[in-house]
Amino acid sequence: MPILQRHVAWTLATLALAGTALVAQRRTVWDGVYTVAEATRGAAAYRTTCAGCHGADLGGDGTAPSLVGESFTFQWSDTTVKALLTRIQTAMPPDRPNSLSLDTYRDLVAFLLQANKMPPGQRELDPTPENLEQIAITGNGKD
Repeated sequence: MPILQRHVAWTLATLALAGTALVAQRRTVWDGVYTVAEATRGAAAYRTTCAGCHGADLGGDGTAPSLVGESFTFQWSDTTVKALLTRIQTAMPPDRPNSLSLDTYRDLVAFLLQANKMPPGQRELDPTPENLEQIAITGNGKD
């Protein structure tokens, strides 16, 4: 096989493997992407920072939206954990956005996932934005 054809074949094979790896890395919130410890820390942060507007039960107050159930699913399905984290970080609390540590914002995301009955796993949410972009929020464990 001439050198150019071998190079093209090698390049195509490499791209195919890379594409397979990217697909394999894509996960959903149903794959256990946070820990119980994270969600527990997130619950404490929620009580002190978020419950005043969103309610102790996460049900919202008429102005602040509900963060559980159909409201959460409607708002966040077909997005990513990165999108959720970014929204919370850049907009909450409304009087001082981005005032919490990144770890606290991740803990809050873990708490929201737990409150929406998405299963915990053995590893904490990855702090790398590119990896959080690979975790899809879906309405149920079958998507």
